[in-house]
Amino acid sequence: MDDQKEKIYLKVYDHQTKQLALKPMVELMKEMIAAQMPISFEMEALKAQAVLVRTLLVRQAKSLGGSGCNKYDDADFCTEGHCGDWISKESLMALWGSDFYINWSKLERAVEETADQIITMNNKPIEPRYHITCGGATENSENVKGNKILYLRKVLCNYCSNSPYWKQTIEMSLEELEEKLNIRMGETSSIEGPWIQGMIENVERDEEGRIMEMKIGGTIFKGTELVELLGLDSTRFGWKPIAFKFEMGGRGDGLGLCQYGANAMALEDKDYKEILNYYFTGVHIKEFEKRSINMPLSGKIIVLDPGHGGDNSEDNTGPTGVREKDVNLSISLRLARILRKAGAEVYETRTEDVYVSLGKRAALANQIRPNFFLSIHQNAFANPSISGSEVYHYRGDRDGETLGNLILKELSQNLGTAERGVKIADFYLLREVRTTALQIEVAFITNPEDEQKLQNEEIQENAAEAIAKALIKYYSYE
Repeated sequence: MDDQKEKIYLKVYDHQTKQLALKPMVELMKEMIAAQMPISFEMEALKAQAVLVRTLLVRQAKSLGGSGCNKYDDADFCTEGHCGDWISKESLMALWGSDFYINWSKLERAVEETADQIITMNNKPIEPRYHITCGGATENSENVKGNKILYLRKVLCNYCSNSPYWKQTIEMSLEELEEKLNIRMGETSSIEGPWIQGMIENVERDEEGRIMEMKIGGTIFKGTELVELLGLDSTRFGWKPIAFKFEMGGRGDGLGLCQYGANAMALEDKDYKEILNYYFTGVHIKEFEKRSINMPLSGKIIVLDPGHGGDNSEDNTGPTGVREKDVNLSISLRLARILRKAGAEVYETRTEDVYVSLGKRAALANQIRPNFFLSIHQNAFANPSISGSEVYHYRGDRDGETLGNLILKELSQNLGTAERGVKIADFYLLREVRTTALQIEVAFITNPEDEQKLQNEEIQENAAEAIAKALIKYYSYE
């Protein structure tokens, strides 16, 4: 199909099969909407939820520039609940029975009629929060998350007043309360009892602990009156509540879209854009950027750092005199050309044989804040028999580790070098660059066979192509 959205696949970890699989984004969206909002809701409310789901997936999917699933490194999304509510199509067929195809068509319409649209602020997808019922007003983000988010601001909302969750009560015994809160309220005593605001207050006792007077439900009673009215044996008495009744307004944390409010707005002929703009402050609803097949790195920013350079380079030298700094620069220039052709925005720390300090290289990267900082190097060792490719990343950098493994595999296939592993290092640039940074050791220039390869322009081109191919795979749609 020519429709680009049909070509977007996400890497989904299925917790039931314990496998990573590619799943069409539009299919995943329908399953998520069904899990998150009642299918009986109005179409414009379902459309609003569709835009929220798509915003989440665009924000999260690595192929679309996101960080991926925070539990499974290689996945964009997992069905375990860490990435959002989800229910499989097969489960929906069992759940809906004869109504399945009617309901599924509603989901298809919600997805198709909001095609490619996401919610953005400053041209970036927002965190698409939602809840079932706000109970009269949504919430400011700082009261829930601890930090102020401009689009998650409190708005008044009586639209959800017909929700079954508008007002609810639950009753709980003292034992349940103690167990849930992991507390102990203490034993009952005849000479003390807790004040309970609005119920039992202003308790006055004499020196022997007898009640002189106390306020109950706003009325002041003498101790002797309570003995008579309540049938107690003495004015020396205490109390301890044994059950609690909690009354709640709304359901959920109150951030973002109020779903029952959205449905009520839809019943008043508000469309999904009006609904979303009501609950999210200062946002824009727009189509997300779709990378073409011919430019798979469109929108990505890469900084290339050909190691060493100039007279003060301190680079490695091969057995026949091949200089590392020259090989690094040649591969980097070729890689820059390939990446730009693939749509990436490329910056280079040097494009000629000049010395650039490590501090200036890091400063450039931190000013640009690229998706990846790639430092190109050639390895060296006292024993000339050592050969192969290595990649280094900073500790804890999962994205670096993932891309590093892809690069290592491609280098091995393109150059025929041995895979010596993706390793953790505390090199200056890996530590000081405030984005994912890799040091790529293409080969050992001190190994005669590797040196011979590295001075071959075709091999240099192959090395650049290998690194580019790994990047494209990292950001691949399918």
